[in-house]
Amino acid sequence: MHAAAKPQTTRSYLVHEAAREAQSRWSREPISERLRIIRKIRRSLAAQGERLAEAAAAVNNRPIAEKLVSEVLPLADACRWLEKNAVRVLQSRHFGSKGRPFWMQGVSFTVQRMPVGIVLVIGPGNYPLFLPAVHSLHALAAGNSVLLKPAPGTRDVALLFAELAQNAGLDPALLPVLPEATEAAHDAIEVGVDKVIFTGSSENGRDVLVRLADTNTPSVMELSGEDAVLVFADADLDLVVRALRFGTRLNGGETCIAPRRLIVIESVADSLQQRLNAAQLSGLTMESVPSEPIALEVANASEFALGASIFSRDVAKAQTAAQRIKTGFVLINDLIAPTADPRMPFGGVKASGFGTTRGEEGLLEMTFPHVVAVRRSGRHAHLEEPAANDAQLFSSYLKAAHGYGFQRFGAARALIRALLDRIKSTKGLR
Repeated sequence: MHAAAKPQTTRSYLVHEAAREAQSRWSREPISERLRIIRKIRRSLAAQGERLAEAAAAVNNRPIAEKLVSEVLPLADACRWLEKNAVRVLQSRHFGSKGRPFWMQGVSFTVQRMPVGIVLVIGPGNYPLFLPAVHSLHALAAGNSVLLKPAPGTRDVALLFAELAQNAGLDPALLPVLPEATEAAHDAIEVGVDKVIFTGSSENGRDVLVRLADTNTPSVMELSGEDAVLVFADADLDLVVRALRFGTRLNGGETCIAPRRLIVIESVADSLQQRLNAAQLSGLTMESVPSEPIALEVANASEFALGASIFSRDVAKAQTAAQRIKTGFVLINDLIAPTADPRMPFGGVKASGFGTTRGEEGLLEMTFPHVVAVRRSGRHAHLEEPAANDAQLFSSYLKAAHGYGFQRFGAARALIRALLDRIKSTKGLR
């Protein structure tokens, strides 16, 4: 006799089946209808912004004003970005004769962006509204359903967002809120999801990846950061202090892209240290280095690579230096805030994860490319048995199409001869 399924798995299965059926219907809706609901969500965010901010602020005892500007407002901006850009980003692309290889004559292609299906969004505790909600909205806009698994202590925020979406006309089965317990995510993965968007620590991310490996389920991993702030010798040190005060105190320091390491050119290290002490920011870890190239080496030595910041009055020099920093995001003369621009993709490399959320790239992450090829020509030469001179024909074509200089002219003559011989042999067979 089989053992009875545990209750949590049974509930997960029922939620999963409802989400699968709802997603099938939702994906067939015109994208204009999906965006109409997102527009209504945005208007509800405006009307109920303080209520949402209060719920998010209660999680970590933060000021309501801070949550309005760091969670509610960026979420509303993300909705508007989707409304204006999702159709363009997700539209089908058609490929006809332009740029088509000669040997593909008669074939045209259409590349469609198809929803992956059910997306499991595993939210973090530091930004309980903005991060899981923006991932969910991108997934929904692309035609997916979402299983939203909130972090411990944040389920009330997730339920409030889901209620707001339902009031805007969204089918509740498209956005069920799972329990907070880690087992809820494990059960959802066990029952079966099509993609996972995870935001959290590297350790927890590795645990999720182990569970996804058995089924080769794709994921986006937005993991821990250890962001470096590079202070060049020509930096505005007063600006550096103001930025560090903001970056270390925002959200109580619980921001994945908050400054963790301070790498300073030694000629200005003492002066900066005095300013930091005066601003009561003496608890930052400072490392002084002799030159900017070494500062870049030190920044790149970390196993984490989510973001970095450079402070310099010479913006062109800082931009050049930014190209040498291997992180997902580099800010020049600022900290954290520009990463909330809804147009910008966000994600890390190395131990800070992989994949992208937000912006065009983040929206495309919620889809897979689906290619349809149509051959309109009546001739299917590639289906015929190889002829005796085909090797010569293909070799001549390769040199004529991709060779260099006079080699191409000789190959073109050989190609013509090979084609004529091929035609004669084909007629002979007939």
